[in-house]
Amino acid sequence: GFRDLGDGSVEIAYPASYDVRLTAPQGGDDASSATLVVGQEEMKVIASGTVDAPRFDYTAKTVTVTAKDVTDATGKPQDVTGVLTIAGLAGSYIAAPASGGQSYDTSFSAASIALTAKGSEPEQQTAFDVSLTVAEPKFGGKSTMVAPTLMQAGNMSAALAAGFMLDGSYSTGAIALTVDGSESGKPGHVEVGLAGTTAHVKLDAQRLDYAFGMTGGKVNATGFDMPMPMVEGAFGEIAYGVAMPVAKATEPSDFSALFKMVDITMSEDLWNMFDPGAALKRDPVSVILDLDGTGAWSVDILDPAVQLDGPDLPVKLFSLDLTQVLAKAAGAQVAATGALTFDNANLASYGGFPAPEGKVTVTLDGINALMDALVAIGVVSQDDVMGARMGLAMMAKPGAGPDQLVSEIEFKAGGSLIVNGVQMQ
Repeated sequence: GFRDLGDGSVEIAYPASYDVRLTAPQGGDDASSATLVVGQEEMKVIASGTVDAPRFDYTAKTVTVTAKDVTDATGKPQDVTGVLTIAGLAGSYIAAPASGGQSYDTSFSAASIALTAKGSEPEQQTAFDVSLTVAEPKFGGKSTMVAPTLMQAGNMSAALAAGFMLDGSYSTGAIALTVDGSESGKPGHVEVGLAGTTAHVKLDAQRLDYAFGMTGGKVNATGFDMPMPMVEGAFGEIAYGVAMPVAKATEPSDFSALFKMVDITMSEDLWNMFDPGAALKRDPVSVILDLDGTGAWSVDILDPAVQLDGPDLPVKLFSLDLTQVLAKAAGAQVAATGALTFDNANLASYGGFPAPEGKVTVTLDGINALMDALVAIGVVSQDDVMGARMGLAMMAKPGAGPDQLVSEIEFKAGGSLIVNGVQMQ
């Protein structure tokens, strides 16, 4: 029902519970069916705005969706049930005309989302019991949609020029997934956990910016048909992201790239599969690549008529900063920092690549000990290690710490290359 609130807005009332019957199209690959029971506690929706620019604000104490009466394509009842519960729900939806299209502004938040599902297939000796909880999910986003024919044409460049854009972000608190089940009569148990997740994406006619991250991950699994009693692993952080210009330009714009895998650990059973004698140090593994710089595309990279698979990328690189480059595993570590600028008027000195100017410092710790361990487990031969050590002796000098090597690589204007004070070209 509807209730006029006297200020130009209307409250929309919903029934406390109602059923939705889902049936797959007959003749399809899976003509199954199910009933969804939707329950709502203290659900409130306020409609305001105008016909051309409506706004909806909603809140609810809880919303539940319960699946029941599941059947297969023949109408045979299936032992499958599930419940989705959203608690502390709040959000909004706003639409408004925009130049060349329609703009949307949406938000969503909840105290928690919980999903449980279970079922069995006695004839196949399989069963599952799944529980998923997500704390404090949040989403907010703005977008501008243009003519559907323009979107369907597959020319993103033309759509962006007409005003298409996306700008959204998402985050959660802790996520926990538990799976108990059996496969062909073999029981198993899986637990997956995350401390939190984040993501964002932004795309307009000038730039693309997207990123995703997870923290505090852990997993352990037993049973089923795994070749070992237990699989365990964890990580501190996994993240990636790219931000860059997309428009054709002659002047430099900022770009960045990030990839992080921090403090990856795994169980002794997994280590023992390739290192049964424990020759390698079982320290956490980390890989970080964090770059910033400036550059410019000489073409519109989102135009489908533009080919980017040729031998030469249509981009000019003006500067590059190695904010953090790190690889750490088995007691060894390689790290690099530095900053370079590029002379796009000088392409001859480096085979068609713009001449760099600046300095990069590479520090290697524990490399000799790691090479000895790799020889011990048969991954590399002694001759391979000897060749590698000869190469390191030419490019690196002893550092301040034990089993530490340092290589200072300097590029000078005019095309000269200096390594550890020795001019190489």
